[in-house]
Formats: sequence, structure tokens, C-alpha cells
Amino acid sequence: MEKAVARINPIGENAILVRFADQLSLEANTKAHAFKDAVQEELGSRLFDVTSNLVSTLVRYNPSRISYDELRQELSLIISKDNFSEVQRDHTEHTVSVQYGGENALGLRDASKQLGISETEFVERHTASMLRALSLGFSPGFVYLGLHGEDMLVPRRKTVQEGIEAGAVLFAAGQSAITSRPIRTGWHVIGYTDFRNFDALASPPVSIQPGDNVRFEARM
Repeated sequence: MEKAVARINPIGENAILVRFADQLSLEANTKAHAFKDAVQEELGSRLFDVTSNLVSTLVRYNPSRISYDELRQELSLIISKDNFSEVQRDHTEHTVSVQYGGENALGLRDASKQLGISETEFVERHTASMLRALSLGFSPGFVYLGLHGEDMLVPRRKTVQEGIEAGAVLFAAGQSAITSRPIRTGWHVIGYTDFRNFDALASPPVSIQPGDNVRFEARM
């Protein structure tokens, strides 16, 4: 596994990107989200925003309150402590009920075929492990979940599917995902859920946050 080593790079005039790896791993993902929390706690009043993604943290700062050189030094100091990922917030566990397969979820058949297993065994594997919410993005409430084991690695589709309905459960590249809005996608659609991870009237508007744990269960 690739060791998560931070690299600090300027992005535009008022932002710095701290990247912990070139490839996705749970270690790098954990560090990216924990680093975001540490930066927000220590420097939040001098920043516009701090957001984390799969393996990186973007820090947008206010030049009237902190210079690039000073911010880079502060970020380097937090990284050098190397204990920011040891102190993490409590993460919620979620159970998401899924109706696997069906005429609108032919990706279950295709993914199972590529793995050389039955659809039943695929569902058993897919529901067996707790997954981590790796990141939010792409569309409101869209949540990336992972990582699946090496016995569940299937590449994305070669063609994009149009008109995928909200609530689709997607699968590809060692990850699963849940949609909350209609989308187009190159992932395999393996089922649908009634759960929606976005409510514009709620506070916060998303239920599953990065770092939370998610387990799928098959709806009969």
C-alpha cells in the first residue's frame, strides 16, 4: 500500500492543495479528512473554506488575514506533528436498504459476470462488509463508499448510461456510490434504494458525512 505523504501546492491565487497520495487508499483518505478538521480548528478564522476529497484537502484562505508563506508554514507544522489523524470526530453508522437487480439495474448482472460469480454471491459480498464514506461530490448528496476487497474489483463501463434515476446504487473501481439526483454515469447500476443523502431543507443537508460507516442490506 502506498504510504500517505503530504505534498503542498498552490492552487490559483488564494488556495493551497494538500495531497496525501496519488492513488486512493483508506490511509490517505483518513488523513485528508482529519487534516481538514485540524486545519479548520486551528486556522478557521483566517480562512474562507476548507474541504477534503478522496486523498486531498483544499484550503482557501483570506490574503488580508494570512499570507501564502505564513499559511504554508502553518500547514507544514500541522503535517509535521503527524498526529492530526489520530484525533477524529465520532462517525455515524448507517444501514442502507437496497433492492438489488431488476430491469433498471442490469449492472448487477454485468458486474457479477465479470467477477465470475452469481448475482446472489455478489449481493452477499456487497452486503458483508462495512464501507467508509470516502467523499461527497459530483452531484448533491452523491457519496463515494469504499473500499471493497480485491475480490470485488470491476472497472467502470466503457459507455455512459443516461437517465439514471435518483436512489441508484452504483459499483465500480473498488467503490460503491449512492445517487440522490438523476445522473448519467459510467458506473454499474446494481440496485436502487429509497434513501436520499440530500435534503435542501435539512441542516446539514446531507446525512452521510465523509468518515461515516455504511452497510448495505438486501431488501426482500
